[in-house]
Amino acid sequence: MLRRKFSGTAGFVFTLLVATNGQTGFAFTKTGTIYSTDGSQADVVAAIANAANGDTVGIPAGSFTWGAAGSSISLNKPITMKGAGTGQTFINLSATGPSWASGVIRIGSAASVINLTINGANSGNVAAFACGADGWKIAGVDFKGGTDSAYFVYVGAGSGLINNCNIAGGNGSTELIFGRGPADGWQTPPTMGTINATYIEDCTFSGSGYLTDANANAKFVVRFCTINGQQKVDGHGKASNTPARGVRHMEVYGNRWAAGGYYTAIELRGGTAMVFDNTALASDGGSWLILTEYGSTALWPNFGNRYQTPANYPVDDQIGVGMDPKVAASEPMYLWNNQRAGTAWPLTALAIPAAAITQYGSAYTMYDIVRSDRDYFVGAAPFNGTSGVGTGTAAQMRAITPTKKNVGFWVTDEGEWNSRHAGPDGRLYVWNGIAWSLKYTPFTYPHPNAMPRPTAPKSLRIAQ
Repeated sequence: MLRRKFSGTAGFVFTLLVATNGQTGFAFTKTGTIYSTDGSQADVVAAIANAANGDTVGIPAGSFTWGAAGSSISLNKPITMKGAGTGQTFINLSATGPSWASGVIRIGSAASVINLTINGANSGNVAAFACGADGWKIAGVDFKGGTDSAYFVYVGAGSGLINNCNIAGGNGSTELIFGRGPADGWQTPPTMGTINATYIEDCTFSGSGYLTDANANAKFVVRFCTINGQQKVDGHGKASNTPARGVRHMEVYGNRWAAGGYYTAIELRGGTAMVFDNTALASDGGSWLILTEYGSTALWPNFGNRYQTPANYPVDDQIGVGMDPKVAASEPMYLWNNQRAGTAWPLTALAIPAAAITQYGSAYTMYDIVRSDRDYFVGAAPFNGTSGVGTGTAAQMRAITPTKKNVGFWVTDEGEWNSRHAGPDGRLYVWNGIAWSLKYTPFTYPHPNAMPRPTAPKSLRIAQ
């Protein structure tokens, strides 16, 4: 065991015993609450082991390979791991790095990773991050997906924030941000508009793939992101998930798809959601916004290898169905003010296969299972309370007495949640059959843990 000397903030000299996995002689130094490492995986692991809550472990400029032979770095205390900057500190994921929920960088606490570039592996399903706690943050990170299906972030549990990241998909099957939610997600009320979710905020995406795979019990928020490639926000239903539960809920708003072509931009297969103020450039059937139920389009073990037909309505965890025990249309999905090429973004659904129609005994479409004005409500203009979601002032809403229960109205002169916008930002009311009832206000933006966007200096002074 090696004794090393470090200088404290007050000039004191103290002795620290260093011993990690039987290795000694690490290069890190400590000044105050800052650990400076040589960037090697071993040295970073040693610095983390010795760091106290609130300390920062620094990674210098340079190129470093992490994750060989399934090894990982564990952030099991609330500290910050900080690079010298994107384009300066490069972490290369080993082709033999840990996959899926294991992850090369494991965040099991309210820890933060900021200011570095990660190059994805070119083999297997290696994950850059695996998160399993509340309060984690990944910010100011560039991720460049490899040629294989590398994950950027794999969320096994907990809530956290991914913000101001540049994330590039390596291929069409890459699931960049995968996540599950609490095991009791379907036994508890929805938590939309709160901090209890995986937040993806102010990020830029490029390349191809799945921006999200919001999986079993997941609670995801994707907001104010720019998508420059053919990537989709995906919320999975029960049919394809492990464990066999659908996504609990999603909030998708203020995002901009800047890529043209024919591709799916948003596909929601289950749970409930708030989807609004998203824009896409593609027109004439280009980028699709899909509401569907995979249990009706193929045979899945999660549904006993039988098609889910209108006879099974409500399908377990389908769009618009809420807490257990299931009550049809108890938590409808709301979509409004979404535009593609300057006009209302049309909804699309997958086709029902002939074998499912044969099983049911008569012809039907997806809209007989996931039905407008029952399981979801979509923006309507003009709005008179008979269908969909209206938009306008509180006075305009109160002047309408709907005839359809659960129609929605986005009130534009209430709800101050966006600190980058002067004045009210909007909130959603729903008609409960008797009166308008406040349903949803988005969570504070920017997220309280967000890393500020870089700003150009107002003036420069050259030191002599």
